[in-house]
Amino acid sequence: MITFDSHSTDPYYNLAFEEFIFTRVREEDVFLLWRSTPCMVVGSYQNICREVRPARLWRMGIPVLRRISGGGAVYHDLGNLNYSCMTRQEGGVDYDRSLAPVLEALNDIGVPARKNRTSDIAIGEEKISGSAQRSAGGRLLHHGTLLFDADLGALEEISVRGKNDCVQTKGTQSAICTVTNIRPHLAEDMTVEEFRRRLLERMVPDAGDRRELTAEQIREVCRLRDEKYRSWEWTWGRTPAFTYEKCGSFAGAPFRAAYSAKQGIVADAAVECPAVDGTLAARLLNGARLCPEGFAEICETLAGERGPELLELLM
Repeated sequence: MITFDSHSTDPYYNLAFEEFIFTRVREEDVFLLWRSTPCMVVGSYQNICREVRPARLWRMGIPVLRRISGGGAVYHDLGNLNYSCMTRQEGGVDYDRSLAPVLEALNDIGVPARKNRTSDIAIGEEKISGSAQRSAGGRLLHHGTLLFDADLGALEEISVRGKNDCVQTKGTQSAICTVTNIRPHLAEDMTVEEFRRRLLERMVPDAGDRRELTAEQIREVCRLRDEKYRSWEWTWGRTPAFTYEKCGSFAGAPFRAAYSAKQGIVADAAVECPAVDGTLAARLLNGARLCPEGFAEICETLAGERGPELLELLM
């Protein structure tokens, strides 16, 4: 088994780096470890507007990205370590085979971890890792999170309380589980950097198996990052069709908004509120691209300084 170091904490780069290795390194088994600055990563088939509150995350400066595997939404920060295992595809879906070496390595460095449910790793009954898979071209990508010293308060706020019940969709929905960090359960304390080093030593013990991308390969990763993972088409355009309806209060008046969206384009929009020009709102929203930046501009046009308040009601 070999490994590569991304040398980056940029989530857009790291997802592109992972996909590049998966599609380009075909002959050898690969194990990757990487960390990203705060972000939300949704599964390939998930509806972003159902899984998170996009406007709230946008104001917090926390980006939402879409990965190439299925499964649920996960929160990343620098206290979370992500791993990727890439092997030859053998038979159907088999999480046990993929999780076994990771569990063995975790146990070796003092983490009292066990498999839980289909694709989770837990300490006791509390989840420390979720995983997902993708197979293509005879290769299997198995990847997951490892909550080492993550901000569990932010994870709870964004991943659990951030679900949007105003959205009706057939997209894959995330399971809600009780989570914990690995660090408090260690007999011997260590930093996330030390944890990463020890885990990598067990998964890829031979220093000669640690590789680096060439300058040209890094440029290809950057192209993939910019053309795919930073694109509206990949992140928002692939959002499963849904309908949205929310009632509340705006500027002291009763408020109702409803619309549908397909392939990331808004249709059938209606805003009913004495404080908002409903005709103008419908005209601006219908045909608009689904994304918080675009919705924020529409809300500023409709409500001026109260645009952020209106945005919370529309998305």
